[in-house]
Amino acid sequence: MAQLQGQVALVTGASSGIGRATALALASAGMYVFAGARRFELLEQLAAEASARGLRIVPLRLDVSDDGSIAEAAAAVFRDTSGYGLDILVNNAGFGQMGPLEEVPIEKLRRQLETNLVGPLALTQHFLSPMRERRHGRVINVSSLAGRVAFPYGGAYAASKFGLEAASDALRWELARWNVRVVLIEPGPIASEFGAVVERRLVHPPQAPSAYPLAYRVMGSWDEGTRTTGLPAALVARAILRAARSPRPAARYVVPGVAGPFIALAGLLPACVVDPFWALARRYLERQMGVSPANSSTARPSASSQAK
Repeated sequence: MAQLQGQVALVTGASSGIGRATALALASAGMYVFAGARRFELLEQLAAEASARGLRIVPLRLDVSDDGSIAEAAAAVFRDTSGYGLDILVNNAGFGQMGPLEEVPIEKLRRQLETNLVGPLALTQHFLSPMRERRHGRVINVSSLAGRVAFPYGGAYAASKFGLEAASDALRWELARWNVRVVLIEPGPIASEFGAVVERRLVHPPQAPSAYPLAYRVMGSWDEGTRTTGLPAALVARAILRAARSPRPAARYVVPGVAGPFIALAGLLPACVVDPFWALARRYLERQMGVSPANSSTARPSASSQAK
């Protein structure tokens, strides 16, 4: 372990977006970083870029929805660190399954939960024992504002993030006696590949008439919206770095911070106030897009986005 000379971190979903920016931010802070993702060729590019800057990033093939891949990646980390393991685990990998819940295929709903909730927990289990023995460690789970406030046509994604929030709260309480800190990061929309992949998936040939034409038209314009109004991934990476280095990290970091009061208020408001808001938003979008119940036929395929 002496040869590593710094904290050891693993960032999942590091091939693009938040994960890539976070891997670079942690490495720039002097950490020895494993960067995990399915797209290994992009990780090799990241490692080469880091090396040119004198940083240490090790590419790691990892699919968090595959138990075998998780076990192999964990074994590689322990092997490379002479059995030490990790100081910091950043569970960032995931994707967004969008679409009206009535029309999201159940197999896609299961995949959403496996990737965004079960996968991070399975990976975390591999590294907790050494953290507890050392009485030191940090698990940072990247959630979303959608983990606190559900929105129409994003129910599958919100369910996975709500679950991650609950699991993180439980882990934080369970591990506190060993000084293993569990932190949630709650970003808003990010300027990344998220919207672009949603849009690409929506051009598939229609499978059946849909009762929700507005949903698909809104998601079809998601890419342009996130690219023009989304947060830079580096802003989220800075919050993760702050959570990783703080002696007493907060339980949650909302990015941007101005969204904090909104989600706190939304959690306090009764459904009789929140539901009319969504109804007004729907009617506004219908007028803007010329969509009405009378012309409600459109493509059905539910949108899926590989976000990280």
